[in-house]
Amino acid sequence: MFSKIILLAFIFSLPAHASYQGAERIYGKGSVSLSGYRRLILELVDGGYHYSAIPWLKEYMVKNRSLDSELEEALDKIIFAAGVKPFEALPEQILQRSKSGNIKYVLAKRQFKKGNTNAALSTLSGVNADHSSYPFVANLRGAILSEEKKFNEALSAFKDCVKSSISAAKDTDSVIQKEQFLMNRDVCVAGEARVMFAARQYKEAELRYLDISKDAFIWPEILFEEAWTSYYLKNYNRTLGKLVSYRAPVFDFIFKPEVEVLRALTFLKMCLFEDSKKTVDDFYSELLNPSRKLRNYILTHGKNYRHFYNLMAEHESAKSSNDTLISSILKSIRKDAAFIELKGALSSAVAEYNELRKQPRTSLRSNLLRNIKLVMEEYRTLIGAYVRAGMVGKYAELYSAFQGMSYIKLETLSLRKEKLYQSETQTGQKRGDVRYIDRNDKQYFWNFNGEFWADELGDYVFALRSEC
Repeated sequence: MFSKIILLAFIFSLPAHASYQGAERIYGKGSVSLSGYRRLILELVDGGYHYSAIPWLKEYMVKNRSLDSELEEALDKIIFAAGVKPFEALPEQILQRSKSGNIKYVLAKRQFKKGNTNAALSTLSGVNADHSSYPFVANLRGAILSEEKKFNEALSAFKDCVKSSISAAKDTDSVIQKEQFLMNRDVCVAGEARVMFAARQYKEAELRYLDISKDAFIWPEILFEEAWTSYYLKNYNRTLGKLVSYRAPVFDFIFKPEVEVLRALTFLKMCLFEDSKKTVDDFYSELLNPSRKLRNYILTHGKNYRHFYNLMAEHESAKSSNDTLISSILKSIRKDAAFIELKGALSSAVAEYNELRKQPRTSLRSNLLRNIKLVMEEYRTLIGAYVRAGMVGKYAELYSAFQGMSYIKLETLSLRKEKLYQSETQTGQKRGDVRYIDRNDKQYFWNFNGEFWADELGDYVFALRSEC
């Protein structure tokens, strides 16, 4: 967020002021033709007034069959500064006119969400490999092909994404873009591992997940996927070790109910029925009533996006809440890359608004301030909608988790009864022993005494004997 503000401050230098003066001359008293608006947009974008130009450019896109090369370039500059969100609401027929790789990416995302996968893939094929959006296009192509279960093609697309992301990161001088490309690379490495997992190539998936650095933005979420991979490899002690990392204070922003479901399921697979039962009971005790309150809260406020925007703003200022569950969910949403991007764009728009207020009081200034107020309000709405969607999504995860826990509880009772009838007793046996750990020559043992160390997170492994 702060890096965008710094970039914006740099843009508003002498050339920016000169471009603003050029826009003033074109605008005059406000009687401007369509071609005049074209020149206005170019002057504003050249001067770094990206957010102020958005409403006029969107209007221009609606009224014209297509954009010329200069306006397409201006559009890409705006998208780099403001993101694609301001243009996602445009009608599809308008988006289809644009030759911009970024707009094609927006259009393909919409087509994919509507289930038009062939149309989405066709749209993406129109983006040149040398366009700045191509690494993200390759990422989306991989996701679409994976959804279609075309695993070999999906794997190829994700590999292309990794390669093009690394190349683009090397070529750009922008710190912001470099970070975006490298994050996209990590997402695509994860995409490769997910494809392997979906194709039941669990060992290959496990090794590919390990290529994601622990300092990567997405790694905390990836740890859970690694745990599932270990589970399918029947390495249950390593699954439990991966999951215990989420109890480290550094992961207090992670809210993922399925972690506890997988923990209980893993204990069940090892016939550690008391551990499984306790995990289930604790889950119900801690989250059943709060989840009901969460559902009522969402229903009460409906789609009042401004309320959810204010809810997050209050949370960020106080960083606490009377409702522990809602507070945990908001803390989790704040760490989402998409949320961070929206907040950063809003902060940059506010900085541009403050810069505009320094300009002489003219008709252009008044209209640009009106423009940017509309954009700022749109971002607040988008943030509120994102927060609400995040809360709805987390409630859905909770609902699914309770269903899973109910199954595990019944299965545990059934298996315990069966074991009791067989008169199997293993009391007094040692629970943990290093001989139960599956390891290689490069892995060593440390005793875990309840303290978490950053370099050990994700590498813990239990040493429990299966009692099946």
